[in-house]
Amino acid sequence: MSSSADHGDYHQRIVQVRVHLELSQEKIARQLGLSLRAYANYERGERAVPVELLRALYEQFSIDPAWLLTGDGNMILDRDVRYRLDQKTLDSVLVAVARIEARLDVPLDAKRKARLIGLLYEQCQLVGDSADDILKDSRISRLTR
Repeated sequence: MSSSADHGDYHQRIVQVRVHLELSQEKIARQLGLSLRAYANYERGERAVPVELLRALYEQFSIDPAWLLTGDGNMILDRDVRYRLDQKTLDSVLVAVARIEARLDVPLDAKRKARLIGLLYEQCQLVGDSADDILKDSRISRLTR
C-alpha cells in the first residue's frame, strides 16, 4: 500500500481542480469515468494518480498535467492557443497553392492538397516576418519536390 508521502502533494491540487470547477466528488468522478471511491482516494493521496486520469483531466477540463504534478505554471491551459490560425498567412498559403494547382495538368487530390497547405503554413509560421519569401514560386518549387 502506498502512502500519501510517496506521491508528493499533487493530491491537494486535484482537490483544487474540483473546487475550482465547483463540482462535487461524485460529479467529477462520474465525468472522469471513475468510481467515487477511486476518485476520493486520489484526492486523499492514498493512490498515485495514473496517466489516464491526467489525460482525462486535460481532455475534459483543460487541466495542465505538468501543473497538476508539480504545481508550476497555470492550472488551466489555454488550449485554444494551439488552434488559432493566422488568417492572413493562411490566405496567402491558399493563394500560393491555387497558383501551384493552376500549373498542374491534374489538380491535387484532397490529401496532397491538405498536406501542402499544412507544410507551407507551418514553414511560414516558423520563419515569421519573411513568410512571403516561402510563398514565392521558386521557393515553393524546391519545397514541393
